[in-house]
Amino acid sequence: MAIRVRSITGEESEILERWQRGDDIIRYRRARVLRLSETDWRCPAIAEVLALHVETVRWVIKAFNEGGIEAITPQPRSGGRPPGYTREVADVAEDLARQEPPDEEGRATWTLHGLAKAIAARFEHIATMSHEAVRRLLKLRDIAYYRAKQWLTSPDPHYERRKRRRDRLLAMARAAPDGTAFWLDQSWFSRWPYRFRAWAGKDTPLRVAQRWSEKVDTTALYAALNDENQEAFLRWATGQPDSEETVQFLEALMIHCTQNGLRFIVLIWDKASWHTSKRTQGWIRAYNRRAKEEAHTRLIVCQLPTRSPWLMPLEPIFGWTKHQVLGGRLFQTVAQLQVAVERYFHQRVAQAKERRDRARVKAKPVPVQTSVSVLCKYTSSSV
Repeated sequence: MAIRVRSITGEESEILERWQRGDDIIRYRRARVLRLSETDWRCPAIAEVLALHVETVRWVIKAFNEGGIEAITPQPRSGGRPPGYTREVADVAEDLARQEPPDEEGRATWTLHGLAKAIAARFEHIATMSHEAVRRLLKLRDIAYYRAKQWLTSPDPHYERRKRRRDRLLAMARAAPDGTAFWLDQSWFSRWPYRFRAWAGKDTPLRVAQRWSEKVDTTALYAALNDENQEAFLRWATGQPDSEETVQFLEALMIHCTQNGLRFIVLIWDKASWHTSKRTQGWIRAYNRRAKEEAHTRLIVCQLPTRSPWLMPLEPIFGWTKHQVLGGRLFQTVAQLQVAVERYFHQRVAQAKERRDRARVKAKPVPVQTSVSVLCKYTSSSV
C-alpha cells in the first residue's frame, strides 16, 4: 500500500522551507521527501531522485505523519562508547614509541606487538592489548611508522664560508650585463643497460644484457651549464677525466665565452682532484694573465664545499639522463650512446630552463661592482 504525507500546516511548511535553505544535508533531504510526497510522488521515485533507500523515505513520511516535525528532526548523536584506555595509557604508549626497545627485545625499533606487551606490563588492569589498539592510540598522538629519509651533509669544516662565497659570486655574475656563471661537472656513461623498471607483459619479462667488457664501453662527459640561459656546453673526454682533459675543456669553453663577448665568467665546480691539481690551477693562472693582456674573458673559479652534490644543479640532470636514455637499452657503439645522451641532455636542459623562466620572479637587479679591480681580487684566489 502506497504511503503519502498528510496535510502540512503553515507552521510546519515554514520550518521545512528553512530546512531546504540550510546547510544540514539530513534536514534538507527529509524536507524534500515531504515536499515531493506532497505532490503525489511515490516512495521509489523519491528514493531514486534523492539517492536514499526506499525504506528511509517511507520512515520519514510515516514518522512525520505520526509525530510531526519533532519526529523527523535529527538528534545529536552520542559520542559512542567510552574510550577503552585512559590518557595515562596513551602517554605511556607515546613515550615507549619514541624510545628504543630494551636489549632483550632484540630489535632496533618497536613492533606493534612488542609495544602492546610493554604497555600491558605497565598497568595491572590491562591483561592483554591488541596491536590495533596501540596503532589507534599512537595515531591520536600523530605518531606513525615512517621510513627514515637520508639527509646529506658535508664534512667540509668550511662549508658555510664556501657556500657564502658561491652565493656572492653568483649574485655578481647574475647582476653583471657582461658576465655569467657556469656550473661544471663530469659524469660517466656506459653503453650497457642499467637494471630498471618498465611496462611489460607477463609473457615478455624484462631482461637486460649482462656486461662482459669494461673500459672500452664507458665514456666520460664534461658539461658546463650556463646559469643565465641554461645552455649546456658539452665535450666528451677521450679517456677518463684528468687534469689534461680538464684543461682542454676549459680552453674550449673560454674560447666560446670570448666569442660571445663575455668580460668574465664564474666557474663553479667541486673539489675533484683534476680540478684542484697543479696542472689545472697553473693553467687558470696563466690564462688569466694572458686574458688581461689580450682582453679575453676572465675566469673566476669557485670551489664548492666537499661532498655537497645538492649545490650542483648538473647532478640531477646527469641522473635523469642516465635513467631515461640508458634504462634497458644496449647501444651497439659508444658513438651511438653519445648521440643519444647529447640529444636528451639538451632536451632536459631546455625543459629546466622553461620551468625556471615560468617560476622566476622578475626582480630589480641589485647594482654590483664588477670593475677590473674586483675581478682581479677573485681571479687571484683559487679557493
